[in-house]
Amino acid sequence: MIPGPNDDRTNEKGALKYFDQVPKQWDAFYSHENRLKYLINKLLRKALYQRYQLTFDHCGDLNGAAVLDIGCGTGRYSIECAKRGASRVLGIDFAPRMIEFSKNIAKQMNVDNIDFICADFLNYPFDESFDIVLALGFFDYIKDPGPVFKKIAQLNPRKFVASFPRFTPIWGVQRHIRYNWIKKCPIYYYNEKQLYHLYREAAFEEFQVIPCGKGFVGVAGKK
Repeated sequence: MIPGPNDDRTNEKGALKYFDQVPKQWDAFYSHENRLKYLINKLLRKALYQRYQLTFDHCGDLNGAAVLDIGCGTGRYSIECAKRGASRVLGIDFAPRMIEFSKNIAKQMNVDNIDFICADFLNYPFDESFDIVLALGFFDYIKDPGPVFKKIAQLNPRKFVASFPRFTPIWGVQRHIRYNWIKKCPIYYYNEKQLYHLYREAAFEEFQVIPCGKGFVGVAGKK
C-alpha cells in the first residue's frame, strides 16, 4: 500500500474536493446515452465493465432485495439495482455534487424506488439491514478499511460485493503521481493476503477474491 499524506483530514478533504469536481466525467464511463463515448470507454476501460458484469452476476436475483451502494458516485450501480427489481435501494456518498447528479439521473430515468444521501458511511446511523451491499470504486480511497468491513458485516448482508485496486509498477506509479501528488486525493492498494485478513477480521463466513483487470472484486456473505 502506498500511503498518502499522514493527516486523515487532509486526505478526506482532497478526495471530497476531487469527487465534487468530476461527476460528469465519471458518469461518462457508464452512460449509454452517448453511444460513441460508451463504446470507446468500453474498449479502453475493459476492466471497468468486467467489474460491472461480475457484480451483477454475483448479486443474483435482485427482485425484492434491499440494496446499499456505498460510495455510489453518480448512482449507476444503484439505478441498475432498482431497474432489476430491488424494492429498496440506498446510495450513499460523501460528495454533494455526486449525490445531486445521482438524483437527477434517477429522475430522468423514472426510477423512483431509490434514495440518495450525502453522508459518511462510517458515521451514518443505519437503522435497517440490507440483502446486498455494494462498494465499487470505494476502497481505493480508504486509508483504514478495517472499520468499514466490520460495519458492513454488522448490516448482515447475504452478499457484499466490492472492488479493490492492486498496485502494479507502471500503472501504480503514474496513478500515485496523478492522484496523490497532483489531485491531492490519496489512493490505497490491496493484495489478496490483506483482503483475506480483512474478511476474516470482520467475521464474514464466506468470501472469495477474484482478479479483475488491475485489481480485485471481492464477494462475501453470511450464512
